[in-house]
Amino acid sequence: MTRLDNSQFLKELSQVVTNNNGKSSIYLTQKRLSSPDVTSSPSINDLPTNVIPNDQIQNNTSYPILIRISMNSSNNKEKKQDKLRLSTVVETDQLNQFWQEYIRVLKNGLVGLKKKEKKKNKKGKVNK
Repeated sequence: MTRLDNSQFLKELSQVVTNNNGKSSIYLTQKRLSSPDVTSSPSINDLPTNVIPNDQIQNNTSYPILIRISMNSSNNKEKKQDKLRLSTVVETDQLNQFWQEYIRVLKNGLVGLKKKEKKKNKKGKVNK
């Protein structure tokens, strides 16, 4: 998994979404990290064991958010080395600016989404 800074992550995400063009699924996840100073540590510490469960959330501390994208290769989904995985950690003071850019990238890139087609009900039929 590649850990990028916020601007590089948004550039990579933009390229991935526009190049994908609805051919394969892109998985987006956001998680709260347990240690506030994750970016200062040299090791990557974004394991599921470091994510805070909802019942242990403390209101007096602000935590960074881990954002990940993963996508299987459109040609060969069986090989795990072809899976694209990117992540970034967003600090709380940069969160508003990051969300605005993140939403803009997703709105511009996810053009392959379709609205769900509604079924037409037959009005002449009576249920018994």
